[in-house]
Amino acid sequence: MKYFTLILAFCVSLFAHAKVIDIHSSGAAKQSLSVSSVQASGTTGNSFLSTLRNDLLRAGWYRVTNANAQVNVRGTATGSSATNEALSVHWSGKKFAWNRTAKDALTTRKHAHELADAIVNATTGEKGIAQTRLAIVGQVGRAKDGQAMEDLYVCDYDGYNLKRLTSDSKPIIGPRWSADNRTIYFTSYRLGFAAVYKIDVATGKMERLANFRGLSTGAVPSPTDPNKLAIILSHQGNPELYVMDARTRHLTRLTTTTLAAEASPTWSPDGRQICYVSDEPGTPHLYIVDVQTKQRRRLTMAGGENVQPDWGENGILFATKRGCPYRIALIDPARGESSLRYLTEKNEQFESPSWAPNGRHVVTSRKQGRTSSIWIVDALEKGDVPYQPFNSSQGQWFNPAWSK
Repeated sequence: MKYFTLILAFCVSLFAHAKVIDIHSSGAAKQSLSVSSVQASGTTGNSFLSTLRNDLLRAGWYRVTNANAQVNVRGTATGSSATNEALSVHWSGKKFAWNRTAKDALTTRKHAHELADAIVNATTGEKGIAQTRLAIVGQVGRAKDGQAMEDLYVCDYDGYNLKRLTSDSKPIIGPRWSADNRTIYFTSYRLGFAAVYKIDVATGKMERLANFRGLSTGAVPSPTDPNKLAIILSHQGNPELYVMDARTRHLTRLTTTTLAAEASPTWSPDGRQICYVSDEPGTPHLYIVDVQTKQRRRLTMAGGENVQPDWGENGILFATKRGCPYRIALIDPARGESSLRYLTEKNEQFESPSWAPNGRHVVTSRKQGRTSSIWIVDALEKGDVPYQPFNSSQGQWFNPAWSK
């Protein structure tokens, strides 16, 4: 029971009153961008322009202005049901054309996201986030027995097109996307105990991954091999870290800590290492293990708790308790504690960080009063002010994961 409670504590968000750290950008690195020369008309035409402008504001690379700018978007977006898009993008003596016809409002938004990402890539060389999605756990309403109805949802990065994937109304922990964004892996209590599942995002087809006795949690696929899953299992005693072959269910055990518990694995971008949580020192800390050699090393040395890591191209995000409520920190796996930088302020509680595929933005959970909500944080040292991607007044929202 000790280890069951510990793993649950590692993964379930425990919120306190919080406010967002003010990390205004100096704006020095931003390019000026204008969409004032785009003429929009009709319901879907105006929706296209509104979505495009919002995407470019949230991209983080631009200072949107109504004047002539370094990047100028020109043309027309017209329509009240279908949308005719005839635009061009001009910057640094370069340009590209954008001509599309959207058959409905959903396609109109899709085209605006595509154009926003194309502008980001062309003018900055960076990845856009407008076409990405979020997996989130939501509590909406209560069952007849008074228990919160908790299920897995997905939505666009800006909160639109919210879709419920599960209907078990049972606790869900740690959703993680596959590399192709077609599948989400998660831990569910739908059978009354923690077990790992995967669900097809398009069809909703769900499958239990591990049928071992004891605890199973934390399943996450390798970014380089979809058939390799990092997973926490307790079928041989206390919770340990394994790599499981998704086809054969063959297990490779990576840790042996008979008096400790492991949790929350996350792969390195090259698929060669795994960062995970262990309470071997007496409190939860981050460790890194080499998948081939099984050599491991401790990464964090300070703090009462260091949990919920997510490894991206620009380092490892995690939630840490260091004399205050949980806050989000970023650490270089090569340099360790000397590189640690906080993304949220002390005395404010944020949890469950997840990298956007652009390596700049982070989705995390926050609580205001009794309302748990989802927020986007900019990981740049002088990044943009955090924002709420959608109105979460209806229900409680937590444990977010950004698509790849």
